Amino acid sequence: MRWHRQSVMAMVLMAPLIVPSLAMAQGAVIATLSVLAAPVERIAGDAGAPQPGVSGMDLAEGDRIRTGEGGSALITFLNGSTVTLLSESEVTVKQAPTGRAKTAGIRLLIHAGRVWARVVQTAGSRSTLSLESNDYAATAHDGLIGAEQAAGTFVCWTRRGMLWLTDKSGQGDTVLVAGQRARARFGVPVAAEPFVAASSALEIRTTGPVVPLVRMPDGSSAAGFLAPDVEVNQVFGSLTEGKAQRWLVEVPGGHEGPYTLILTGTAAGPFTAQIRARYLSFTSYRQELRGEARPGERLFTRIMQTVRGQDPQTARAVEASLDGLRGWDASEPAAVVAFPERAPRPGVN
Repeated sequence: MRWHRQSVMAMVLMAPLIVPSLAMAQGAVIATLSVLAAPVERIAGDAGAPQPGVSGMDLAEGDRIRTGEGGSALITFLNGSTVTLLSESEVTVKQAPTGRAKTAGIRLLIHAGRVWARVVQTAGSRSTLSLESNDYAATAHDGLIGAEQAAGTFVCWTRRGMLWLTDKSGQGDTVLVAGQRARARFGVPVAAEPFVAASSALEIRTTGPVVPLVRMPDGSSAAGFLAPDVEVNQVFGSLTEGKAQRWLVEVPGGHEGPYTLILTGTAAGPFTAQIRARYLSFTSYRQELRGEARPGERLFTRIMQTVRGQDPQTARAVEASLDGLRGWDASEPAAVVAFPERAPRPGVN
């Protein structure tokens, strides 16, 4: 059997592959669970007893996923879209029926907590992903979106792509564009406002034959690219974009670190990685790395920040030290789950 980069359902950086069961091909299963950090529980739609979440676990319509304090999970749908559940969140996985117009819908009912999604547009269809509460639905065709349900208020965001917010009556549409959010409480007018994930941001821009990926200080979540066509985005409020030989990864930057920057070579040649931290609209520091890339080779460095403030949402990054670039060590425990496309059925190359 041959493996292709785009044909594995889940991919782990320098760690074993997580391969879904063949039930995927039978239509009953609509997603796969990956545990980024315990505790995570799954409650099957036809059973009331929770069971511990396990990476590679199949999810069907009606299944609930619950993360405890400090827990986080990744749900990967068959079209490649992913949803990250943050700590103390609970959702129910749903799927809208497919119609004649080749529409395919993924729905996630948020009972509590916050989620972050990478929405993939499937070729040949008009797929959507909706993050929902009992009163609202935030729907996107592609991009990077998030939503939160707490204390009777539904909040949604988009960092890339358009987001449509609709109330349960199907009226009162609010359209958000990249960099906006909306707070919705039923019966109260909704207005778009700017979205900022945190006061500090860490920005990586690369030029040349490498793609960047940033692993967050928690060691469990990451944002960036493993290859030009393999995008990872599990970090709330992060931005990943680029093409050819120019790539951008931006993540919340209010942690001391270490942030791990991994550069994967796509061809042979020189590259530059510019590292910049911002606090609000001010640049806190800049650093630059240069090197020579080789196809498939991974290099990495640690970014250790000095920050002022205890809360990562409001802390100010003031300076940073970097290790020298070195080859990715197989002893590294990083588990970075990518979105990839549906695995081939047996007998299909």
